[in-house]
Amino acid sequence: MVFEVKLAVRYLVSARLQSGLLMFGVSVGVVVFTFIAALMNGLSVRLTDDITGNVAHVTLEPELRVPRAFMASPKGRPLFAIQPGHDVKPAIRTYRSVLEVASRTPGVRAAVPEVFGNGTLARGEKNVAVAVTGLEAKNADAIAPIGPSIIRGRLDLGVGNVVVGSRLAADLGVDVGDRVSLRAARTASSRTGAVAAEAAMIVRGVFTLGVQAVDERVVYMGLTSAKKLFDVADGVSIIELKVDDVWQAPLLAERLGRATKLKASNWLDRNTRLQEGLRAQASTSNMIKAFSLLTIAIGVASALFLSVSRRRADIGILRSFGIGRGAILRTFVLQGLFIGTIGALVGVALGFGFAEALLRGSMKANGAPSIPIDPAQGEYVRAILLAMAASAFAAVVPAWSASRIDPLEAIQS
Repeated sequence: MVFEVKLAVRYLVSARLQSGLLMFGVSVGVVVFTFIAALMNGLSVRLTDDITGNVAHVTLEPELRVPRAFMASPKGRPLFAIQPGHDVKPAIRTYRSVLEVASRTPGVRAAVPEVFGNGTLARGEKNVAVAVTGLEAKNADAIAPIGPSIIRGRLDLGVGNVVVGSRLAADLGVDVGDRVSLRAARTASSRTGAVAAEAAMIVRGVFTLGVQAVDERVVYMGLTSAKKLFDVADGVSIIELKVDDVWQAPLLAERLGRATKLKASNWLDRNTRLQEGLRAQASTSNMIKAFSLLTIAIGVASALFLSVSRRRADIGILRSFGIGRGAILRTFVLQGLFIGTIGALVGVALGFGFAEALLRGSMKANGAPSIPIDPAQGEYVRAILLAMAASAFAAVVPAWSASRIDPLEAIQS
């Protein structure tokens, strides 16, 4: 094997220009491979972070109640019709035990009990339909970064206080310190009959999360106030969870659903279009990377065929000295492997440098890059291994052709 290695190196050195150009071609293919990987993987990470950063990864909530039949029907079975929106949403009464189960589950970073309901926020004659989330102040940033997103006022979820989105505040014409009326989408009994559950609140803060639906419609308030407003004094509406690995959310949701007997959903179920987009993006990325590897293989194979043609006489002399066909085959395969290895190492260095330069050159004033490229996601080890494999594989046919050369014919020609 030492002889084959020395001979392969000798062939490479004796044709420096050809070998250098061939290695440069492999390097360009590897640069394309790593650049596409860094760009597509960076885009995937950014999209996932943007979507999962402001929402719960797993949600636990009770199943909808189904009316029971109190009397057995002797001639048939009872049928029910439920009008969506008119049914009473059940609450999680024993939520503390559920919180304990969730917090003990490996991979769960935070579990937040919340009261959720729909209502109307009013000031003067203006009314806007809102989604109200009641939670404890210590958990305010566990699911969405509400505190860092406050642009006016402060995050104060005390009794009688609310924090609203910036678009909602603009639509309603309110600001920090203004009084508003929050009316729940339910009725409460009073001496004069059923009346809408309503509370006078003070706007203590205005936030911008950057998600239009949240900034336009969401109101945050304290958990105690929300329980009173939506009449869930001894429970909560939902429990939202953040997990360490967002791609493990379906598995954790299934496990927690079985353990708590609650309806468990994960963020992937609510973002099917994102999954389709990421799959399409991954397919495109793989196709481009496959073409870059194919280019490397074709280049190496073409160059080695040319090398075999030029060295027919040398190969004939080696064969006449008793060098076997196996040694000739291994020599040219090693030649392809060396070209692929050196070209891949140079290409990885150039690819990382190019991605890093592009990242730094695209930085905006706020420190965020305008191009979603992540140099750390360049799949460099994979690029090296695949380039080496493609080069060695491409060298097999020329090497086999060289090993089949008849020594007498080669010397005579």
